[in-house]
Amino acid sequence: MKTISLATCATAMLLAGCAGNPLHQLDLMPAPVAYEQTEAPFGVADTADTLSGTGALDILYATNRAPVSDGDDEDERYYSGERGYLVRVGSADITFGDSDITWDEARRISLLKNRPGSFPLEVVDVHESGILVSSVSAFTPAEIAATVDDAPSREFVQEIESRLARSPVKDIYIYVNGYKVNFENPLLVASEMWHFLGHEGAAIAFSWPSTPARLAYLKDIETARVSAWGLRKFLEFLASETSAKRIHIVGYSAGTRVVLTTLYEMALIHQHETQQEVSSKTRLGNVILVGSDVDTGTFASYVIDGLLRVQDRLTLYTSPSDQALHLSQKIFAHRRLGQILPGTLDERMRQFADSSSRLALIDVADADNFDDGNGHAYFRKSTWVSSDILMSLRYGLAPAERGLEQRDDSPVWRFPDDYLARFETALAKADTARRTAGGQDVQPAGTLH
Repeated sequence: MKTISLATCATAMLLAGCAGNPLHQLDLMPAPVAYEQTEAPFGVADTADTLSGTGALDILYATNRAPVSDGDDEDERYYSGERGYLVRVGSADITFGDSDITWDEARRISLLKNRPGSFPLEVVDVHESGILVSSVSAFTPAEIAATVDDAPSREFVQEIESRLARSPVKDIYIYVNGYKVNFENPLLVASEMWHFLGHEGAAIAFSWPSTPARLAYLKDIETARVSAWGLRKFLEFLASETSAKRIHIVGYSAGTRVVLTTLYEMALIHQHETQQEVSSKTRLGNVILVGSDVDTGTFASYVIDGLLRVQDRLTLYTSPSDQALHLSQKIFAHRRLGQILPGTLDERMRQFADSSSRLALIDVADADNFDDGNGHAYFRKSTWVSSDILMSLRYGLAPAERGLEQRDDSPVWRFPDDYLARFETALAKADTARRTAGGQDVQPAGTLH
Protein backbone atom coordinates (compact mmCIF):
# COMPACT_ATOMS: atom_id res chain seq x y z
CA MET A 1 0.00 0.00 0.00
CA LYS A 2 1.33 3.41 -0.94
CA THR A 3 2.04 5.68 2.03
CA ILE A 4 2.38 9.45 2.31
CA SER A 5 4.95 10.85 4.71
CA LEU A 6 4.07 13.50 7.26
CA ALA A 7 6.43 15.97 5.62
CA THR A 8 4.91 15.32 2.20
CA CYS A 9 1.40 15.77 3.58
CA ALA A 10 2.26 19.00 5.31
CA THR A 11 4.05 20.43 2.28
CA ALA A 12 1.15 19.48 0.02
CA MET A 13 -1.33 21.09 2.34
CA LEU A 14 0.81 24.21 2.39
CA LEU A 15 0.73 24.44 -1.40
CA ALA A 16 -3.02 23.84 -1.49
CA GLY A 17 -3.70 25.57 1.81
CA CYS A 18 -7.06 27.00 2.68
CA ALA A 19 -5.94 30.25 4.19
CA GLY A 20 -4.01 32.21 1.59
CA ASN A 21 -1.60 34.91 2.81
CA PRO A 22 -1.24 34.46 6.60
CA LEU A 23 0.05 37.99 7.25
CA HIS A 24 -1.83 41.11 8.25
CA GLN A 25 -3.71 42.21 5.13
CA LEU A 26 -6.53 40.76 3.07
CA ASP A 27 -7.82 42.26 -0.17
CA LEU A 28 -11.50 43.16 0.03
CA MET A 29 -13.41 40.35 -1.70
CA PRO A 30 -15.25 40.99 -4.99
CA ALA A 31 -18.68 42.50 -4.46
CA PRO A 32 -21.38 39.79 -4.30
CA VAL A 33 -23.65 39.73 -7.32
CA ALA A 34 -26.38 41.18 -5.10
CA TYR A 35 -24.63 44.52 -5.42
CA GLU A 36 -24.88 44.34 -9.20
CA GLN A 37 -28.60 43.63 -9.00
CA THR A 38 -29.59 46.42 -6.63
CA GLU A 39 -27.83 49.33 -4.95
CA ALA A 40 -28.69 48.48 -1.35
CA PRO A 41 -29.53 44.78 -1.23
CA PHE A 42 -29.53 44.38 2.53
CA GLY A 43 -30.66 47.77 3.79
CA VAL A 44 -27.30 49.48 4.28
CA ALA A 45 -26.97 51.08 7.71
CA ASP A 46 -25.33 54.41 8.51
CA THR A 47 -21.63 53.57 8.25
CA ALA A 48 -20.74 56.24 10.82
CA ASP A 49 -22.54 54.24 13.48
CA THR A 50 -20.18 51.30 13.05
CA LEU A 51 -16.89 53.19 12.98
CA SER A 52 -14.46 53.81 15.81
CA GLY A 53 -13.31 57.31 16.69
CA THR A 54 -10.48 56.94 14.17
CA GLY A 55 -12.81 56.14 11.26
CA ALA A 56 -11.92 52.44 11.30
CA LEU A 57 -14.56 49.71 11.19
CA ASP A 58 -15.10 48.44 14.73
CA ILE A 59 -15.37 44.63 14.53
CA LEU A 60 -15.99 42.34 17.51
CA TYR A 61 -13.98 39.21 18.21
CA ALA A 62 -13.71 36.24 20.56
CA THR A 63 -10.64 34.04 20.71
CA ASN A 64 -9.23 31.12 22.64
CA ARG A 65 -5.69 31.92 21.48
CA ALA A 66 -2.93 32.69 23.96
CA PRO A 67 -1.96 36.38 24.08
CA VAL A 68 1.39 37.36 22.56
CA SER A 69 3.75 38.32 25.36
CA ASP A 70 6.75 39.89 23.61
CA GLY A 71 5.32 41.04 20.26
CA ASP A 72 8.49 40.05 18.42
CA ASP A 73 6.82 37.63 15.99
CA GLU A 74 5.85 39.56 12.85
CA ASP A 75 3.14 37.01 12.06
CA GLU A 76 1.49 37.19 15.49
CA ARG A 77 1.08 40.73 16.81
CA TYR A 78 -1.78 40.31 19.31
CA TYR A 79 -2.51 36.63 19.94
CA SER A 80 -0.43 33.59 19.03
CA GLY A 81 -1.19 30.27 17.39
CA GLU A 82 -0.95 28.55 20.76
CA ARG A 83 -3.95 27.40 22.77
CA GLY A 84 -5.10 29.83 25.44
CA TYR A 85 -7.85 27.61 26.92
CA LEU A 86 -9.82 30.73 27.89
CA VAL A 87 -12.22 32.82 25.78
CA ARG A 88 -11.09 36.43 25.48
CA VAL A 89 -13.35 39.05 23.89
CA GLY A 90 -12.91 42.52 22.51
CA SER A 91 -12.99 44.64 19.38
CA ALA A 92 -10.54 45.62 16.64
CA ASP A 93 -10.15 48.58 14.32
CA ILE A 94 -10.15 47.64 10.63
CA THR A 95 -8.96 50.05 7.92
CA PHE A 96 -7.79 49.97 4.31
CA GLY A 97 -4.04 49.51 4.66
CA ASP A 98 -2.52 51.02 1.52
CA SER A 99 -4.86 53.93 0.81
CA ASP A 100 -6.86 56.74 2.31
CA ILE A 101 -10.15 55.20 1.26
CA THR A 102 -12.96 55.37 3.81
CA TRP A 103 -15.60 52.73 4.48
CA ASP A 104 -18.23 54.99 2.91
CA GLU A 105 -16.13 55.21 -0.24
CA ALA A 106 -15.59 51.46 -0.12
CA ARG A 107 -19.33 50.96 -0.09
CA ARG A 108 -19.71 53.05 -3.25
CA ILE A 109 -16.80 51.30 -4.95
CA SER A 110 -18.33 47.96 -3.98
CA LEU A 111 -21.25 48.75 -6.27
CA LEU A 112 -18.99 48.91 -9.32
CA LYS A 113 -19.04 45.79 -11.48
CA ASN A 114 -15.40 46.32 -12.46
CA ARG A 115 -13.95 48.16 -9.51
CA PRO A 116 -10.46 49.64 -9.93
CA GLY A 117 -7.45 48.25 -8.08
CA SER A 118 -7.32 46.27 -4.88
CA PHE A 119 -8.28 47.37 -1.39
CA PRO A 120 -6.33 45.60 1.37
CA LEU A 121 -8.02 45.40 4.76
CA GLU A 122 -5.81 45.60 7.84
CA VAL A 123 -6.16 45.34 11.62
CA VAL A 124 -4.62 48.53 13.07
CA ASP A 125 -5.53 48.15 16.73
CA VAL A 126 -7.06 45.65 19.14
CA HIS A 127 -9.00 46.44 22.30
CA GLU A 128 -9.41 43.42 24.57
CA SER A 129 -12.26 43.59 27.09
CA GLY A 130 -10.95 40.57 28.97
CA ILE A 131 -11.76 36.94 29.78
CA LEU A 132 -15.29 35.54 29.85
CA VAL A 133 -16.06 34.22 33.33
CA SER A 134 -17.85 31.22 31.84
CA SER A 135 -14.60 30.04 30.20
CA VAL A 136 -12.78 29.74 33.54
CA SER A 137 -12.59 26.09 34.59
CA ALA A 138 -11.07 23.81 37.19
CA PHE A 139 -7.93 23.69 35.03
CA THR A 140 -7.44 27.46 34.85
CA PRO A 141 -4.35 28.51 36.85
CA ALA A 142 -5.44 29.92 40.19
CA GLU A 143 -3.51 33.15 39.73
CA ILE A 144 -5.41 33.83 36.49
CA ALA A 145 -8.83 32.71 37.74
CA ALA A 146 -8.50 35.06 40.70
CA THR A 147 -8.27 38.08 38.41
CA VAL A 148 -11.37 37.30 36.32
CA ASP A 149 -14.69 39.01 37.03
CA ASP A 150 -17.84 39.68 35.00
CA ALA A 151 -16.82 43.19 33.84
CA PRO A 152 -15.48 42.00 30.43
CA SER A 153 -18.67 40.03 29.83
CA ARG A 154 -20.84 43.05 30.62
CA GLU A 155 -18.74 45.31 28.39
CA PHE A 156 -18.89 42.87 25.49
CA VAL A 157 -22.65 42.45 25.83
CA GLN A 158 -23.04 46.24 25.74
CA GLU A 159 -21.05 46.35 22.50
CA ILE A 160 -23.33 43.75 20.94
CA GLU A 161 -26.51 45.40 22.20
CA SER A 162 -25.45 48.79 20.81
CA ARG A 163 -25.11 47.25 17.36
CA LEU A 164 -28.43 45.44 17.59
CA ALA A 165 -30.19 48.57 18.84
CA ARG A 166 -29.26 50.63 15.77
CA SER A 167 -30.09 47.86 13.29
CA PRO A 168 -33.45 46.56 12.06
CA VAL A 169 -31.85 43.11 12.13
CA LYS A 170 -31.48 41.69 15.64
CA ASP A 171 -29.19 38.80 14.70
CA ILE A 172 -25.55 37.92 15.39
CA TYR A 173 -23.25 36.66 12.62
CA ILE A 174 -20.17 34.65 13.59
CA TYR A 175 -17.29 33.71 11.28
CA VAL A 176 -14.99 30.79 12.21
CA ASN A 177 -11.65 30.64 10.36
CA GLY A 178 -9.83 27.83 8.59
CA TYR A 179 -6.28 26.59 9.16
CA LYS A 180 -2.90 28.30 8.67
CA VAL A 181 -3.97 31.83 9.55
CA ASN A 182 -3.05 34.23 12.32
CA PHE A 183 -5.43 35.90 14.75
CA GLU A 184 -6.21 38.77 12.39
CA ASN A 185 -7.42 36.88 9.30
CA PRO A 186 -10.87 35.91 10.64
CA LEU A 187 -11.39 39.49 11.85
CA LEU A 188 -10.77 40.75 8.32
CA VAL A 189 -13.11 38.17 6.77
CA ALA A 190 -15.81 38.97 9.33
CA SER A 191 -15.35 42.67 8.51
CA GLU A 192 -15.93 42.23 4.79
CA MET A 193 -18.88 39.93 5.47
CA TRP A 194 -20.41 42.57 7.74
CA HIS A 195 -19.58 45.28 5.19
CA PHE A 196 -21.58 43.48 2.50
CA LEU A 197 -24.41 42.83 4.95
CA GLY A 198 -24.77 46.60 5.26
CA HIS A 199 -23.48 46.62 8.87
CA GLU A 200 -26.76 45.11 9.99
CA GLY A 201 -26.95 43.02 13.14
CA ALA A 202 -23.69 42.29 14.98
CA ALA A 203 -20.73 40.50 13.37
CA ILE A 204 -18.18 38.61 15.46
CA ALA A 205 -15.01 36.76 14.46
CA PHE A 206 -14.25 33.62 16.46
CA SER A 207 -10.49 33.23 16.01
CA TRP A 208 -9.37 29.78 17.16
CA PRO A 209 -5.61 29.08 17.35
CA SER A 210 -4.74 27.92 13.89
CA THR A 211 -1.07 28.46 13.12
CA PRO A 212 0.46 30.64 10.37
CA ALA A 213 3.22 28.09 9.79
CA ARG A 214 4.20 25.76 6.98
CA LEU A 215 3.84 22.47 8.83
CA ALA A 216 0.77 23.38 10.87
CA TYR A 217 -1.99 21.29 9.29
CA LEU A 218 -2.01 18.26 11.59
CA LYS A 219 -1.45 20.44 14.64
CA ASP A 220 -4.33 22.71 13.61
CA ILE A 221 -6.89 19.99 13.02
CA GLU A 222 -6.20 18.58 16.49
CA THR A 223 -6.46 22.06 18.01
CA ALA A 224 -9.77 22.52 16.16
CA ARG A 225 -11.25 19.70 18.24
CA VAL A 226 -10.00 21.28 21.45
CA SER A 227 -11.35 24.68 20.42
CA ALA A 228 -14.92 23.41 20.20
CA TRP A 229 -15.28 23.76 23.97
CA GLY A 230 -14.40 27.45 23.75
CA LEU A 231 -16.83 28.09 20.90
CA ARG A 232 -19.59 26.26 22.80
CA LYS A 233 -19.04 28.36 25.92
CA PHE A 234 -19.11 31.48 23.77
CA LEU A 235 -22.35 30.51 22.01
CA GLU A 236 -23.97 29.68 25.33
CA PHE A 237 -22.88 33.07 26.63
CA LEU A 238 -24.41 34.87 23.63
CA ALA A 239 -27.68 32.94 23.92
CA SER A 240 -28.06 33.61 27.64
CA GLU A 241 -26.75 37.18 27.92
CA THR A 242 -27.75 39.02 24.71
CA SER A 243 -31.09 39.95 23.16
CA ALA A 244 -30.19 38.51 19.75
CA LYS A 245 -33.11 36.82 18.00
CA ARG A 246 -30.91 34.36 16.12
CA ILE A 247 -27.21 33.51 16.07
CA HIS A 248 -25.81 32.50 12.68
CA ILE A 249 -22.44 30.85 12.00
CA VAL A 250 -20.25 30.63 8.89
CA GLY A 251 -17.49 28.05 9.29
CA TYR A 252 -14.70 27.60 6.77
CA SER A 253 -12.48 24.62 5.94
CA ALA A 254 -10.77 23.20 9.06
CA GLY A 255 -12.85 25.64 11.10
CA THR A 256 -15.89 23.54 10.31
CA ARG A 257 -14.36 20.92 12.62
CA VAL A 258 -14.67 23.45 15.44
CA VAL A 259 -18.25 24.26 14.48
CA LEU A 260 -19.49 20.70 13.99
CA THR A 261 -17.89 19.42 17.18
CA THR A 262 -19.52 22.31 19.04
CA LEU A 263 -22.94 21.51 17.58
CA TYR A 264 -22.47 17.84 18.46
CA GLU A 265 -21.68 18.69 22.07
CA MET A 266 -24.77 20.91 22.22
CA ALA A 267 -26.88 18.15 20.71
CA LEU A 268 -25.83 15.77 23.47
CA ILE A 269 -26.42 18.38 26.17
CA HIS A 270 -29.97 19.07 24.91
CA GLN A 271 -30.85 15.55 23.75
CA HIS A 272 -33.72 15.08 26.23
CA GLU A 273 -35.37 18.43 25.50
CA THR A 274 -38.15 19.22 23.03
CA GLN A 275 -37.32 20.91 19.74
CA GLN A 276 -38.90 24.12 20.98
CA GLU A 277 -36.77 24.06 24.13
CA VAL A 278 -33.59 23.45 22.13
CA SER A 279 -34.30 26.30 19.70
CA SER A 280 -35.14 28.64 22.54
CA LYS A 281 -31.93 27.85 24.44
CA THR A 282 -29.42 27.79 21.57
CA ARG A 283 -31.05 30.46 19.37
CA LEU A 284 -28.98 29.13 16.47
CA GLY A 285 -30.38 30.07 13.07
CA ASN A 286 -28.40 29.32 9.91
CA VAL A 287 -25.15 27.40 10.26
CA ILE A 288 -23.21 27.46 6.99
CA LEU A 289 -20.18 25.25 6.36
CA VAL A 290 -17.96 26.04 3.37
CA GLY A 291 -15.28 23.66 2.07
CA SER A 292 -15.74 21.47 5.13
CA ASP A 293 -12.65 19.41 5.96
CA VAL A 294 -14.55 16.86 8.04
CA ASP A 295 -14.88 13.11 7.50
CA THR A 296 -18.34 12.31 6.11
CA GLY A 297 -18.58 9.37 8.50
CA THR A 298 -17.94 11.66 11.46
CA PHE A 299 -20.68 13.97 10.25
CA ALA A 300 -23.09 11.06 9.84
CA SER A 301 -22.49 9.93 13.43
CA TYR A 302 -23.16 13.48 14.65
CA VAL A 303 -26.43 13.59 12.72
CA ILE A 304 -27.51 10.23 14.18
CA ASP A 305 -27.01 11.69 17.64
CA GLY A 306 -29.22 14.71 16.93
CA LEU A 307 -26.94 17.42 15.52
CA LEU A 308 -29.62 18.77 13.17
CA ARG A 309 -31.88 19.64 16.11
CA VAL A 310 -29.48 22.31 17.39
CA GLN A 311 -29.97 24.93 14.63
CA ASP A 312 -32.77 25.98 12.28
CA ARG A 313 -30.85 24.97 9.15
CA LEU A 314 -27.43 23.49 8.38
CA THR A 315 -26.12 24.30 4.89
CA LEU A 316 -23.12 22.55 3.33
CA TYR A 317 -21.41 24.13 0.30
CA THR A 318 -19.46 21.60 -1.75
CA SER A 319 -17.24 21.67 -4.83
CA PRO A 320 -15.74 19.13 -7.26
CA SER A 321 -12.68 21.34 -7.77
CA ASP A 322 -11.58 21.84 -4.18
CA GLN A 323 -7.94 20.80 -4.35
CA ALA A 324 -7.29 21.31 -0.63
CA LEU A 325 -9.98 18.75 0.20
CA HIS A 326 -8.63 16.36 -2.45
CA LEU A 327 -5.31 16.45 -0.57
CA SER A 328 -7.06 15.96 2.75
CA GLN A 329 -8.94 12.95 1.38
CA LYS A 330 -5.64 11.38 0.29
CA ILE A 331 -4.13 11.97 3.72
CA PHE A 332 -7.04 10.51 5.69
CA ALA A 333 -8.35 8.05 3.03
CA HIS A 334 -11.95 9.18 3.50
CA ARG A 335 -14.13 11.64 1.62
CA ARG A 336 -14.52 15.08 3.16
CA LEU A 337 -17.86 16.73 3.85
CA GLY A 338 -17.10 19.50 1.34
CA GLN A 339 -16.89 16.85 -1.41
CA ILE A 340 -20.50 15.62 -1.24
CA LEU A 341 -21.72 16.08 -4.81
CA PRO A 342 -24.57 14.89 -7.04
CA GLY A 343 -23.92 11.23 -7.77
CA THR A 344 -21.84 10.59 -4.64
CA LEU A 345 -24.80 9.89 -2.35
CA ASP A 346 -26.02 6.34 -1.88
CA GLU A 347 -29.78 5.74 -1.74
CA ARG A 348 -30.09 6.00 2.04
CA MET A 349 -28.15 9.26 2.14
CA ARG A 350 -30.13 10.62 -0.80
CA GLN A 351 -33.44 9.86 0.89
CA PHE A 352 -32.32 11.40 4.16
CA ALA A 353 -31.05 14.60 2.53
CA ASP A 354 -34.19 14.87 0.42
CA SER A 355 -36.53 14.50 3.38
CA SER A 356 -34.75 16.74 5.89
CA SER A 357 -36.01 20.30 6.26
CA ARG A 358 -32.97 21.20 8.36
CA LEU A 359 -30.19 20.17 5.96
CA ALA A 360 -29.26 21.72 2.60
CA LEU A 361 -26.49 20.48 0.28
CA ILE A 362 -25.31 23.00 -2.33
CA ASP A 363 -22.95 22.16 -5.20
CA VAL A 364 -21.13 25.28 -6.46
CA ALA A 365 -19.85 23.70 -9.70
CA ASP A 366 -22.00 25.99 -11.88
CA ALA A 367 -21.24 29.21 -9.99
CA ASP A 368 -18.87 31.86 -11.34
CA ASN A 369 -15.17 31.52 -10.37
CA PHE A 370 -15.88 28.52 -8.14
CA ASP A 371 -12.59 26.90 -9.21
CA ASP A 372 -10.40 30.00 -8.98
CA GLY A 373 -6.95 29.27 -7.57
CA ASN A 374 -6.99 25.93 -5.79
CA GLY A 375 -10.80 25.96 -5.76
CA HIS A 376 -11.04 26.16 -1.96
CA ALA A 377 -11.87 29.84 -1.43
CA TYR A 378 -15.01 30.04 -3.54
CA PHE A 379 -17.07 31.62 -0.78
CA ARG A 380 -14.96 34.78 -1.29
CA LYS A 381 -13.95 34.36 -4.94
CA SER A 382 -17.37 33.54 -6.44
CA THR A 383 -19.81 36.46 -6.44
CA TRP A 384 -22.68 33.98 -6.88
CA VAL A 385 -21.71 31.91 -3.85
CA SER A 386 -21.06 34.94 -1.63
CA SER A 387 -24.46 36.38 -2.59
CA ASP A 388 -26.21 33.11 -1.84
CA ILE A 389 -24.54 32.92 1.58
CA LEU A 390 -25.37 36.53 2.43
CA MET A 391 -28.98 36.17 1.32
CA SER A 392 -29.36 33.04 3.39
CA LEU A 393 -27.94 34.83 6.43
CA ARG A 394 -29.92 38.01 5.94
CA TYR A 395 -33.36 36.63 5.04
CA GLY A 396 -33.29 32.99 6.14
CA LEU A 397 -34.62 31.86 2.77
CA ALA A 398 -34.52 28.23 1.64
CA PRO A 399 -32.43 27.35 -1.46
CA ALA A 400 -35.42 27.29 -3.83
CA GLU A 401 -36.48 30.71 -2.55
CA ARG A 402 -32.98 32.03 -3.35
CA GLY A 403 -33.07 30.89 -6.98
CA LEU A 404 -31.26 27.55 -6.71
CA GLU A 405 -32.57 24.34 -8.30
CA GLN A 406 -32.43 20.56 -8.01
CA ARG A 407 -31.84 18.32 -11.04
CA ASP A 408 -31.94 14.67 -11.99
CA ASP A 409 -33.85 13.65 -8.86
CA SER A 410 -30.88 14.69 -6.71
CA PRO A 411 -31.34 16.36 -3.30
CA VAL A 412 -28.27 18.54 -3.98
CA TRP A 413 -29.01 22.15 -4.91
CA ARG A 414 -27.22 23.84 -7.83
CA PHE A 415 -26.85 27.21 -9.50
CA PRO A 416 -28.98 27.34 -12.70
CA ASP A 417 -27.91 29.07 -15.91
CA ASP A 418 -30.44 31.85 -15.27
CA TYR A 419 -29.35 32.26 -11.66
CA LEU A 420 -28.86 36.02 -11.94
CA ALA A 421 -32.45 36.56 -13.09
CA ARG A 422 -33.80 34.22 -10.42
CA PHE A 423 -31.67 35.85 -7.77
CA GLU A 424 -32.86 39.32 -8.72
CA THR A 425 -36.49 38.20 -8.45
CA ALA A 426 -35.88 36.50 -5.10
CA LEU A 427 -34.00 39.49 -3.74
CA ALA A 428 -36.73 41.92 -4.77
CA LYS A 429 -39.37 39.71 -3.19
CA ALA A 430 -37.42 39.39 0.06
CA ASP A 431 -36.71 43.11 0.22
CA THR A 432 -40.38 43.92 -0.41
CA ALA A 433 -41.36 41.60 2.44
CA ARG A 434 -38.83 43.33 4.68
CA ARG A 435 -40.15 46.78 3.81
CA THR A 436 -43.73 45.63 4.29
CA ALA A 437 -42.74 44.43 7.74
CA GLY A 438 -41.48 47.92 8.52
CA GLY A 439 -37.82 47.06 8.05
CA GLN A 440 -37.91 44.24 10.60
CA ASP A 441 -36.22 40.94 10.00
CA VAL A 442 -38.17 38.38 8.00
CA GLN A 443 -38.43 34.96 9.61
CA PRO A 444 -37.26 31.95 7.59
CA ALA A 445 -39.81 29.92 5.70
CA GLY A 446 -38.81 26.80 7.62
CA THR A 447 -38.76 24.36 4.70
CA LEU A 448 -36.30 23.56 1.95
CA HIS A 449 -38.74 22.40 -0.71
